[in-house]
Amino acid sequence: MKSEKGITLTSLVVYVMVATIVISIMAVISSFFFSNMSSVNGQEQYALEFNKFNMFFINDVKNNKKAQIDTGRIIFEDGTIYEYRASEKAVYRNNTKIAKEIEVLRFIESTYQVPNTQTTKNLVNVQMTMGKNNEFTKTIEYVFKYW
Repeated sequence: MKSEKGITLTSLVVYVMVATIVISIMAVISSFFFSNMSSVNGQEQYALEFNKFNMFFINDVKNNKKAQIDTGRIIFEDGTIYEYRASEKAVYRNNTKIAKEIEVLRFIESTYQVPNTQTTKNLVNVQMTMGKNNEFTKTIEYVFKYW
């Protein structure tokens, strides 16, 4: 009787092929991961500027029922003014700079009719793009005070 310890040449070729496929898949996954990490890296500075703007803007929207809206400027009924100055790439609230490094900022007015009711809500849509290559983009609808 012959001893059958060890592996055959065929099984060795199969093992090498499976190992090659697994290593190739891992290489593709890691390259996607690292390329995405480089695009995410650096966005934290833009998130900080957006959060500063958002903190002030939410408070003003919730304390007012309406506003006069131009594309780059909004004047709330209590007199608070938000203005985007493209030359400085900054947002000002009552002539105080609250956010910088903003490439595009638009305010768009709209309304929303609540289904099956007579309630209409006034909205302002804010479109903000930050970064030299537009790395950070946010579009958010804010609801004015409606009660």
